[in-house]
Amino acid sequence: MKQLKIILATIFVGLGFLSFMNETQVPAIGLEIGDKAPFIHTTLIQGEPFELDSLQGKMVILNFWASYDAPSRMNNFQLNQIHSSYQDTRFHKGQDLEVVSISLDRFHYPLQLAIQQDETAHFRHVCDFLGIDGPIARAFEVDAPVNLLIDGHGRILAKDTSLEKIEKSLAFLARY
Repeated sequence: MKQLKIILATIFVGLGFLSFMNETQVPAIGLEIGDKAPFIHTTLIQGEPFELDSLQGKMVILNFWASYDAPSRMNNFQLNQIHSSYQDTRFHKGQDLEVVSISLDRFHYPLQLAIQQDETAHFRHVCDFLGIDGPIARAFEVDAPVNLLIDGHGRILAKDTSLEKIEKSLAFLARY
C-alpha cells in the first residue's frame, strides 16, 4: 500500500511537471510560479522606451528595490555577482541573463546615488517615482522589495525577497 502511494505521488508530480513544461499550453498572466509575468511598457530612467517582452528568449531578474531599503542595497552587491556569473550562460528556456531594476523610490537624487554607489549602471533601470503606488508596482502587487526570475518565455520561475531562490534556480537551469 505504501509503495502504491509513492508510485501514485510520483506519477502526479511528474504529470504536473510535464504540464508546466508543455509549451503548447498558454500560461495565465499572473504572479504565481508558472504564470506569465504581467506586461511592462515603460521608459528606462535614461529616457529609452522599454518593454519586458523585448527580452524574450533571455532569463530576466526583475529586481524591485529602493535606495532607502538596506536589504535592497545589500542585494545589489549579490545581484552584481549573480549577473557577472550568469550573464552569458545558456539556460533551459533562456539564453543570457538580464537584470531589470525597478526602483520603488520617489526621489531622483537618492536613486541616482544608489545606482552609482552600488555599481549597477549596467542594469536596465526603471523608476516612475511613484513608489509602491506606481502602475508597475501595482501590476506586480509589490509593496516591499522583491526579486522575480522570469524565463525566456515570460514565465515566473522563482520569487524571493532575497536572492537565494533566484540563484539556486539559475544554477539548476544552467545545467541544461
